[in-house]
Amino acid sequence: MLANSTFRSAIRLACALGFAIGVLTGGAAARPLDEVVGSGILRVIAYLDNAPFSWDDNGTPRGIDVDIAGAVAGELGVKPEVVLRMPGEKGDDDLRVNVWKGPLTGGGVGDLMMHVPIDREFAARNPEAVLGNPYFQERIALAIDSDRTGPSPSFDVFKKIKIGVQLGTVSDYFLMRYDDGALIDNIVHHVRAEDGAKEFKSKDIAALMGQRARIEALLHDIGVKPRIAELKMDGIVRDQWVVGMAWKENSRDLGYAVQAALEKLKANGKLAEIFRSYGVTYIEPPIDDGVSNQQN
Repeated sequence: MLANSTFRSAIRLACALGFAIGVLTGGAAARPLDEVVGSGILRVIAYLDNAPFSWDDNGTPRGIDVDIAGAVAGELGVKPEVVLRMPGEKGDDDLRVNVWKGPLTGGGVGDLMMHVPIDREFAARNPEAVLGNPYFQERIALAIDSDRTGPSPSFDVFKKIKIGVQLGTVSDYFLMRYDDGALIDNIVHHVRAEDGAKEFKSKDIAALMGQRARIEALLHDIGVKPRIAELKMDGIVRDQWVVGMAWKENSRDLGYAVQAALEKLKANGKLAEIFRSYGVTYIEPPIDDGVSNQQN
């Protein structure tokens, strides 16, 4: 629900729907809803090299987050301007640079930032930003060749058959330490996630472990629709998490407008359709995990 009838009227009278991708001008500042609608542009920050959610395709931003930004902007009656940026050392740095302060080198902040982890402690550390509008639950999972692993495997099966994983990831950390290193001889490391997908397709490995969305998208791109298994991961702090958006504290009315747009996209099936177009299963965030729409 939008903050008040004035804003609802503004959206109805806004410019025609469209899609544009551009670059933030130096000094651009996060804005409340009336300024966004008045300008006809929703400035959105997404991560560079975060496929399938956002990446640079020969100078053009692409991905699930980019398409969601476009759909949300369309519901607001404005055009999206999507800018891709590298992540900082910490998520707190990303909020500072992309939501409320801007880069030291210039370039301004966005009205909205995509793919922000929705976490109460994280939100409490960053009062200048508002975290909310959760739109997806990420999970760690395995693509499996069920002829070799069985339909419902445990990690113990990989004491005898090969499993692939990208080097330096949470999944890698878990596999290397499982049962005091019992799987080490059968772990196949990949520097590039794409290489793991190719080895799975060629049956050089019986399973591929990582973020479910990433695995599904990679295999979709090479024509493979795998069986997915989500196994219990004892000892891992978090094997699933919710991602949402962030905006500046003085732009809460924009957050409410985006919430209304997201709810419509969920209800009409457009949100799930965006995920499906990249080969990714849409997993709606749970509503009973203490995650509110707007934190802080």
